[in-house]
Order: sequence, then C-alpha cells, then structure tokens
Amino acid sequence: MPGDRSAPQVQSWRVGPVRVLRLVGELDAVTVPDVAVKLDEALLTFEDLLLVVDLTQVTFIASVGVGVLVRMRQNVQRRQGRLIVVLPAQGRARRLFELMRMVDHFEVRLTLPEAVRALRQRRPRPLLPEEMRMAPEPTPPPTSIPGGPADR
Repeated sequence: MPGDRSAPQVQSWRVGPVRVLRLVGELDAVTVPDVAVKLDEALLTFEDLLLVVDLTQVTFIASVGVGVLVRMRQNVQRRQGRLIVVLPAQGRARRLFELMRMVDHFEVRLTLPEAVRALRQRRPRPLLPEEMRMAPEPTPPPTSIPGGPADR
C-alpha cells in the first residue's frame, strides 16, 4: 500500500564546485510533491549552479517525476547554471527517459564520476536539440559574382 513505503530521499553533497543531488526510492504521483519541495529548497541554497542529479538509486519513476526534473532544468538554465542527469545504462529511469525522449533534452552521463568530471572541467555544455532549433542560422559571408560590380 502507498502508505507503507518510505518517502524517497534526496541526498545532497558537494564535490568541489559541483553540487550532487542523489534521489533514492520511488518517484510517483504520491511521492513527487515532497521530492519537488526538497529539490526547490536545494536550488535556493546553491550559489554556483553546477548540478548533478543522480538517478542511479531510483527504483521507480513516473512521468510526473520527469516533469519535476524538467522544471528543475529550466530553473537552472534561467540562472545560467548547468545540470547533468546520471542515468545508468539499464533500469526504469533510463527506459522512461528514452520513451519520453528526455535523453534529448538533458545532458546525461552513465556514472556519477563522469558527470562530476564534466562539470568540473567547466566546458560550455553542448546545445540541447531544442536550443539548436532556436539558434539563428549562420549567415554566409558575401561572395563576389564574376562580372558583378566588384569586378569593374
């Protein structure tokens, strides 16, 4: 029964300039509101938004859980931060992210050390597919046409 299971945990720690949030347990319609509050509180306390959300200990995730992560990603981007999600190669979280095509909307790494290393290098994050669509097309430099005004 839903009342018998324990609430999911949000563990938080720093690795240098990177803040790690590990979600543990089940993220469904019943448990996500509490997790969302904890994630929002965590965001309020972070100065430098280099953030890893580790989902390797999530035993179940519903689409509402992914929705909370989408909102978190948007908040981090608005504050000029960078967020990476750790999704193991196998598991329910990975399957849901793939089914919802969310792997195209998040920076994803397979392990926590990979994610931390990527953020510590402070390289600009790669553009997400939706950002690529919004970026203006580069304008090619003008070329002279043989016999045109430049040749006279």
